Amino acid sequence: MSKLKTCKSCSKEVAKAAKTCPHCGAKLKMGMLLKLVIAGVVIAIIAAVNSPSKEEFKDTLLSLKAESPAAIDTAELAAHFRMGSDNTDLQRDKKEEEIKGQIVDWQIPVYEVRVLSADKNKYKIQGTSNQNIPGTFVTIYALDDAEKNLIEALKTGDVVRIKGKITGTTMRNIDIDPAVLAQ
Repeated sequence: MSKLKTCKSCSKEVAKAAKTCPHCGAKLKMGMLLKLVIAGVVIAIIAAVNSPSKEEFKDTLLSLKAESPAAIDTAELAAHFRMGSDNTDLQRDKKEEEIKGQIVDWQIPVYEVRVLSADKNKYKIQGTSNQNIPGTFVTIYALDDAEKNLIEALKTGDVVRIKGKITGTTMRNIDIDPAVLAQ
């Protein structure tokens, strides 16, 4: 078994474990930092290639507006996820799996609004829970300037009607992403 390799710079044989060539001083091994940088660049390129274009994403949002919402009893859902409810984590997990992927058309009482990405008109609306609706974290996209202005004008206590896809739960709140304003 040969424990030697050829230096790419001077073509002389050097030990496989050597980090630099003893003959010409050329670096033989790539450092860990460089490997991590290369891996990061490759991942970024793959993510950029696989992400939908703005037009494709807008078409997705417009088709979401046209989809029929699922018949979900929001009062029952609010009871399942309310703090101090009689339901166990196991029952909440089962309910989450049951509703995940469903399209909803809900009126959300607003607690907080923040901008996630101004250039993509992307916002996060945190909704408060009550007897008839569970708490929510809604990632909503404004399709035009009028919707952008409406979302940015929302205040705590306002009610906004959204249509979106349930993606799961966080801290007993229903996650809805993506969502659009419903008319």
